[in-house]
Amino acid sequence: MNKFPEGWQEAALAFSLDIARESDNFPKRVLSSFDKHFGFRRSIFFCCHYPVFPGGQERRVSALSNYITYGVRYGPMYDYKDHVYKEDIFRYSTLPAHLKGKRVVFTEDVMSMEEYGRTPYGIHMKAEELDYQAVLFFYQGDRLIGSLGLFRTKEEGAFREEERQPLEYLAELVEANYQSYLRHSGEARFQDNFHLFFQDVKLGAVILNQDMTVLQTNKAAQKISKVFWEHYRHNQGHFLRSNYYGDPKYRDVQTMINEISERLTTQGGTSQTITSLAGDITFYHTSFLSSSAAGLIQTWHLMLITCQTKELPKNLDHPYNTLTQQERRIVYYLASGMKNEQIAEELHISIYTVRTHIANIYKKFEVNNKVDLLMHLQPILKDQKTP
Repeated sequence: MNKFPEGWQEAALAFSLDIARESDNFPKRVLSSFDKHFGFRRSIFFCCHYPVFPGGQERRVSALSNYITYGVRYGPMYDYKDHVYKEDIFRYSTLPAHLKGKRVVFTEDVMSMEEYGRTPYGIHMKAEELDYQAVLFFYQGDRLIGSLGLFRTKEEGAFREEERQPLEYLAELVEANYQSYLRHSGEARFQDNFHLFFQDVKLGAVILNQDMTVLQTNKAAQKISKVFWEHYRHNQGHFLRSNYYGDPKYRDVQTMINEISERLTTQGGTSQTITSLAGDITFYHTSFLSSSAAGLIQTWHLMLITCQTKELPKNLDHPYNTLTQQERRIVYYLASGMKNEQIAEELHISIYTVRTHIANIYKKFEVNNKVDLLMHLQPILKDQKTP
């Protein structure tokens, strides 16, 4: 994601999720997703002829008869096929040698706009108010397997150089999904997409099967799981971690998911936030239906995780570090001005349990009242937001 400007990242994330979903018409899904997330209202997807992938499904397409349009009338495309195809300046076979192998080519890369306006292709497209074009090329090894044209009108303006790198990354993303679409089941396609997109983002991401077992996770999710067990662990957490028989490298992530998935299931909703003085960890959940290699319909789950941590006391002997997760929650609610009765209701425990916790907190901080307690915690509480 270091190739993406800040303004593109959220849209790219949503785009990635959209094109990873199971679809009988992958090109159409790609084009509609470009419009939905990036505002490209006119586009064409060309499917090139290619051999059957080893071990894959037989899906052959023809360069002339298989194209998908979005926001472009089919009438002009029939004319394109019959009369303008040979003059298309973006045809891979006619591209200048230095542009072959590129993922993204703008109109101006091939020729000047003046020259373009005099070509049969340019005249044809300008007649449809398609003045500027960026073409994304998709490869299987060195062989072209497809291309996608994005169009802009004169009012929308030409493509800018700073857009090239984000578009190149999106081309890689579409290419990986397209290759998987041609040779894989939805299951393999989703995992391929995950590996390409989510490994470098700061957002935590975890793929789970229908049994909520972790199948893949990125580095950010693994880091967040360590924060989770550092600041939010409770007695059951140790039991869960010691009884995990899956991939050892996913142990912390799996037990974190076990904890939060139960809350999502019992409390409903698509997101859940765990709050403490150390910060907030928010889990966003979505699920997909996808076909397996055997043709069976499966449910997949994707957890996206954000973590906003607060700096804790560096002294390991600080009393705060001895608090349990429940005690930290109670301290937070005390600092927020909540009464004992309100805390009991919020945590679904009795008022007597709240009082016992508070007595233990006072003992650990060696104080006798809330005012003295909050003075000890002032460095942590000063930037804390209401949950």
